[in-house]
Amino acid sequence: MLSGYICALLKTHPMPIEGVQRYFKLFENVQNGGLYLKNKIKKQPQPLTFTTKPFPITFSVPKSLYLVFKEIFMTDVYDINELVKRLPAKPVVIDIGANVGYFDILLLSKMQQATIYAYEPLPANTTLLGNTIAENTLLKESVHLYQMAVTGKPIPSLDLFSEDTSDGQVVASVFSDFNKDNTKKISIPAITLTEVINQIDAPVIDLLKMDCEGSEYDILYNTPAELIRRVKQMTIEVHDIDKEQNNIHAFNSYLQGLGYDTKFAPINDFCYALEATKR
Repeated sequence: MLSGYICALLKTHPMPIEGVQRYFKLFENVQNGGLYLKNKIKKQPQPLTFTTKPFPITFSVPKSLYLVFKEIFMTDVYDINELVKRLPAKPVVIDIGANVGYFDILLLSKMQQATIYAYEPLPANTTLLGNTIAENTLLKESVHLYQMAVTGKPIPSLDLFSEDTSDGQVVASVFSDFNKDNTKKISIPAITLTEVINQIDAPVIDLLKMDCEGSEYDILYNTPAELIRRVKQMTIEVHDIDKEQNNIHAFNSYLQGLGYDTKFAPINDFCYALEATKR
């Protein structure tokens, strides 16, 4: 299969921002965008530290996560301004596949009263996000971080295949052939989406964001429909795994049957960006 890096190029935005417009978006989202430009001119990649605006959150970007940073803060893959318009002032958000939290950071920089339940399986990523949370009061108050894999069927742990590195990582999957660099097998404590939703003291989940490299099918197919319907909006990266139930068309029809209006756009030959809004 193709790299999950490619799958991240588009999620809810109809077209990723390109060219010079990316730099306007950079300066719209962070206070010190010039740091990125200076580093780019020097052509000497190094870890960078940025501070968001309008609400300030300081976070680091290691070299291994340049692409993820650019996708979220420059290419604007989540079309953040439009997303914010669709959310209430104090949204409850579940983030499955939080990585190092760049989506959560960007959202909170625009909506400081959001409450986010972030689930990320990879230790390197949760360590970096945990450090970011510890250094920012806004994140301490708003982000609940869990180093766990989310599943549909209840199991004590989930085997994932990931890169063999201590740096922040982009791709981990239950499928060993999902990425050629995923040479390390790790076992991660697991929690079901049913448990996640039931543990949240809120009648409505305003946004469910999922970026879990093929596990989206197990998670939503095996969660009771009445619990899924508590979610008002979803933004999901969907991968074509087979021609039966684990593909974009079957998945899209399933969500429509649960009462959601949906739309999706291709990212590449097997990966799609899907939005779902409860009718």
